[in-house]
Amino acid sequence: MQGADVSAQVEIRDGTPHWYLSPDIWVVPGSDPDGPPGSPVAGQPAFVWARIENHGDQDALGVRVDVWWADPTFQVTRTHAHHIGTAFGDALVGGGPQDVLCLVPWLPVVVNDGHECLVATATYPGGSLPTPPPDAFDPPTYLEVAQKNLTVLTMARAMFRVLTLAGLPRTDAVFALTVEVGETLDERTLAGLGLARVRPAKEPTVRAGLRLETGCPAPDDPEAPQKLEVRVPAGRQRAVQLALTGTPPADGEYQVVRVEQRHEDAVLGGIAFVVVGTSPRRTDTSQRTDKEDA
Repeated sequence: MQGADVSAQVEIRDGTPHWYLSPDIWVVPGSDPDGPPGSPVAGQPAFVWARIENHGDQDALGVRVDVWWADPTFQVTRTHAHHIGTAFGDALVGGGPQDVLCLVPWLPVVVNDGHECLVATATYPGGSLPTPPPDAFDPPTYLEVAQKNLTVLTMARAMFRVLTLAGLPRTDAVFALTVEVGETLDERTLAGLGLARVRPAKEPTVRAGLRLETGCPAPDDPEAPQKLEVRVPAGRQRAVQLALTGTPPADGEYQVVRVEQRHEDAVLGGIAFVVVGTSPRRTDTSQRTDKEDA
């Protein structure tokens, strides 16, 4: 964190209570970066925005904001992430938050159907973040780093998503994975996904579990466990399948499915899906004008 001799203190907010669900990173799909926020579409351009704010007593001018994408994974690392581009903004004392646009278009890859994880970092003279950032990015430690592992998933029937589990750099490790279903999201986060008019499901209909085998689950498959221990060799990666069964949420409703990775007592990361039954219509609510909600 910032020392007592540092007058500027720039932050890209973590999510609350889950730090890997930052509300300060969002995507505008399409060729117009000033369009409404929403979900990226595989094979089509999109723009990434990040929100910075200064909690110190001195202006931070020319703050460098870098953004990365990574395959759907629990813990994003620079080793396996892909740099999208760089933007610059000024974080002024008392000026409130500033929304910074990465002008380099991002082209989500088709192999993941547009479902990727995003990281944003802010660097400036006197900041606490080293250059380059730590390989694990470490958002809980640095105010200047945030991660958004949150995406919209349209469910029509039983389906699965493959998630990447990265091992520790030098030692084999056993990781504990857990699934939670049914959380709610705040209005700002929903607006950033283009879901401003979508509400939590009245009744839970989606079931979620973890499997190591591949293949799409059938609707009548036995329910996969919501807790799983997975051994990963040092420096390697392993695929884990998130199996979704049951029935989709009703039109205009959503359910959150969140998977978290732990090693011993530490939360290394997580990823969440906002499951909807039909593709929601884009809203005209622009996140960048919601200063009063910051």
